[in-house]
Amino acid sequence: LFHDHGVRTIFVESNGQLDGLLDLWVESGMNGVYLLEAGAGVDALNLRRRYGRALVLIGNLDHHAFCKAKRDIADEVRTKVPALLEEGGYIPAPDHPLPPEVPLENYEYYLQLLKFV
Repeated sequence: LFHDHGVRTIFVESNGQLDGLLDLWVESGMNGVYLLEAGAGVDALNLRRRYGRALVLIGNLDHHAFCKAKRDIADEVRTKVPALLEEGGYIPAPDHPLPPEVPLENYEYYLQLLKFV
């Protein structure tokens, strides 16, 4: 119904492991997933290989990295974001809302990293 009325992307918000549901969602017309919980073993790079551009992805950056050192944030971004952005259909974002203990300086560092990816 949505696609028939010009809606191109229909998102499902999912926490946890989604392997058992994803094929069903795609078959039913859902073509976007967020927040792609890294801590539950969801791997956006594997999803991109499996579904290509048929699936729009948001997230998959482990929110725990934002509480750690800047090198941990950089590792999280550099190991995922460039390859996912290369094909398009991906918006970088943490896999959960960031907890209050994330220093503002760490979040600002993350935003700076994204400018140069």
